[in-house]
Amino acid sequence: MGWRWLSAKGGEVGVSEVVLRRCVVGALETNTWIIQAAGGRDVLVVDPGDDAERLAGEVEGLRVRGILLTHAHWDHLLALPRLVELVRAPVLAHRAAVEVWARELEYAGEHGYWDAGTATEELLPSGVLTVDPKLKLWDGRIDEELADGQELRVGGLVVRVLHTPGHSPDGVTLALPGHLLTGDTLFPGGPGLTGWPLSDFDTIMESVEHLLTAYDVATGIHPGHGNSTTVGAEAPSLEEWRARGW
Repeated sequence: MGWRWLSAKGGEVGVSEVVLRRCVVGALETNTWIIQAAGGRDVLVVDPGDDAERLAGEVEGLRVRGILLTHAHWDHLLALPRLVELVRAPVLAHRAAVEVWARELEYAGEHGYWDAGTATEELLPSGVLTVDPKLKLWDGRIDEELADGQELRVGGLVVRVLHTPGHSPDGVTLALPGHLLTGDTLFPGGPGLTGWPLSDFDTIMESVEHLLTAYDVATGIHPGHGNSTTVGAEAPSLEEWRARGW
């Protein structure tokens, strides 16, 4: 799949136009996002799930201000070590990412393959979950720890970090004018997967409720996998999701 381009004018005077590029990578078709202000050269790369050389090529000639993880599940960061080498940018993640990544490595060490949640049994025969012994894995180093309410500058854009745990304790959403990059916290049709270690349904519902009540209905929701949606499209289903329990 190729890049998908999105743009929206910020609602505040003087806010730059947001340009988002999406690249679908890896075994679980993870959305890697590149955030840029229209006309600017500064970019932020979000969730480098796979194919570091391809991602590096897409930001060639631009200034990569950081490589950010919405959370530290393997399918969102397998390209991270190599991409850091290629673009020489710092790693940004919530401090709890260290704990989450340690659990990912523990599972992979015990089983020889990555945990894909409810899709594990279906994907195992294809071999796409098998741990590649030649692949350099992230060492867990975070150059800048992210905190709730923190603001990041990407050229003329202000990107606000929202701590949205539940799918994992390190989960963050990125809020920028007209858009929310929700990682695996919120998708079209409901919250991200819970039920495995370090996840919690009640916690993710608190995170989802905040996102669906604090932002305008026209705000785009861009998850870590699959298609985008809007606050207005998802908000009416909030209580239905809470009642069904997933």
